[in-house]
Amino acid sequence: MASAPSFDDIEIQADRHVNTLREPVSTTILRDVKLVGRRLALVLLPGSSDSLRIELRDWELWGPLFICMSLAVVLSLEAVHEASLVFSVVFIVIWAGSAVVTINAQLLGAALSFFQTLCILGYCIFPLLLAASVNLFWRLLGDDRVRAVLSLLLVILCCGWSMRAVSAYLQDSTIPENRKSLVLFPVLLFYISLSWMVLIGSTASLTVQHYRTTP
Repeated sequence: MASAPSFDDIEIQADRHVNTLREPVSTTILRDVKLVGRRLALVLLPGSSDSLRIELRDWELWGPLFICMSLAVVLSLEAVHEASLVFSVVFIVIWAGSAVVTINAQLLGAALSFFQTLCILGYCIFPLLLAASVNLFWRLLGDDRVRAVLSLLLVILCCGWSMRAVSAYLQDSTIPENRKSLVLFPVLLFYISLSWMVLIGSTASLTVQHYRTTP
């Protein structure tokens, strides 16, 4: 016997059938902002893979684009020189890496649409965006070694959190059992690469600040 739909499922279905042609632009923007916020919360909450899968049946790329732009801006702020280069590299790595991982998953038999997979990969970068943002504020701490250790631990934690969210989503999809590791391994490399960029950005800013303060 089928279970009754939850309130969140009903709300998601209602959002899909809203006619946006006759409503004010501010109402449309506010609803999209709430949608992105709800999906970001599902990425951060443990055990929400079922809700996230239902939510992303109606995929969009506004949330992943916002996360990508925000991470590129934060890492470019940490770069003392060549901030525009850092922004471009982060932007290209995120979208090119997401596309490669998505194509690999589809070639291995994952029953996911191209843009739906791009959407989930983009949303799961959000923990790394939080790590990069926190690293900006840790410049106020006095000891450079403490800041470096805290940055390392935070980046490792957020990388694991991102991988947990996306792996729970992909494992629940219709991927052949003997190919799940082949699908998840490139995803792991993708998030490790982004984590390395976040960590290098924070430690590089600490090194430059140390040389500036050293007579």
